[in-house]
Amino acid sequence: MDYAIRIKNLTKAYKIYSSPLRRVFDSIFHTKGYNKFVALDDITVDIPKGEVVGILGKNGSGKSTLLKIITGVAKQTSGEVVTEGKISAMLELTSGFDPELTGIENIYLKALSMGISKAEITKRLDDIKKFADIGDYINRPVRTYSSGMKSRLGFAVSVNVDPDILVVDEVLAVGDDIFRLKCIEKMKQFRREGKTILFVSHSLFTVKAFCTKGLWINEGKMMDYGDLGPVVLKYEDYLKKEKAKLTEQTPNEEQLPQEKKDILQVSKFAMLNSGGEKTTEFKHGEEIKIKFDYEVKRPIDKLNFGFTLRDAEERLIFMSDKQSPDNLIDGTVGKHSLEITVNGLNLLSGTYMLSGELWDNESTFFVGFSNKRKFTVSQDNYIGSGIVSFPYTFTNK
Repeated sequence: MDYAIRIKNLTKAYKIYSSPLRRVFDSIFHTKGYNKFVALDDITVDIPKGEVVGILGKNGSGKSTLLKIITGVAKQTSGEVVTEGKISAMLELTSGFDPELTGIENIYLKALSMGISKAEITKRLDDIKKFADIGDYINRPVRTYSSGMKSRLGFAVSVNVDPDILVVDEVLAVGDDIFRLKCIEKMKQFRREGKTILFVSHSLFTVKAFCTKGLWINEGKMMDYGDLGPVVLKYEDYLKKEKAKLTEQTPNEEQLPQEKKDILQVSKFAMLNSGGEKTTEFKHGEEIKIKFDYEVKRPIDKLNFGFTLRDAEERLIFMSDKQSPDNLIDGTVGKHSLEITVNGLNLLSGTYMLSGELWDNESTFFVGFSNKRKFTVSQDNYIGSGIVSFPYTFTNK
């Protein structure tokens, strides 16, 4: 079997000093006045070529340290790491940029730091510029970029150097939704091409959808490696046990919420027509009632509702004002119900989607009551084409 990465007895330990002076004292007098922190502890694993490996573990478990050693950013204390082929790492996307140089100049600088020749990067320059999609800023100094633009440029360089091994650490938060989709499609292309990918994400949903293998690390030790499904099951079981321990440790204290449902929960969602019947089929001009129950388990001072209508192509038709004081609802502890009426629906025949949420407008906390719920609108007579109809009058002289 061909292996992309072979790791044997890998250990990484750090010396933790109480102060800079203590470090200087030790270096002069050859003492050992430090605490030892083991970030990785005797890890051995072989990763075949063409696998997409999801690296699982809580914060501080050693995931990023492992990736840094594999990519050569950090050096191990002991053990061996052997890689086969060109590695492209997306750890700190903006590292290696010179703020005084232009985007074009930084493309060459970053690529050279990755061991890519100037001739090769020149061949790929148009692809990188197109992927980054930052317009005329590509010719301006990087110090004029937003953090998102710098990340886009870094990502564009990293994925356009044709790596054999791609290392990805929580970079799907880069940029807007369109750019994020572009990133995912590029990684899917790499997977189809049989490249090896190491992937770290706190989203288990994304890991399950994208990866073929799982590597679980806990407190620096490798707990499991193998086909993704069984590894994820063990990891999820571990997380549940850890949550239960946290609850047991503080039985007499007010518990911090572990999930959204510990704060706010929605149930019995329904769409009703003008006759009060549950349905997802409406007539042109008919009102729509949106009704559901919600339970507040911890008081929320400013609980708002908002909703969005989109067409079948997911183009935005209407989004309510999420900051409107007119949309404040009861946020006291207890069970409540909410009924929203959309009057005189002027949507033309077609399929539409309703999304909505309850949220605390003093923070980013929200709970959805509808996620792209499909409904249809029909009309008895042809009125016109498009999405909505408008009343109009005319005079003829």
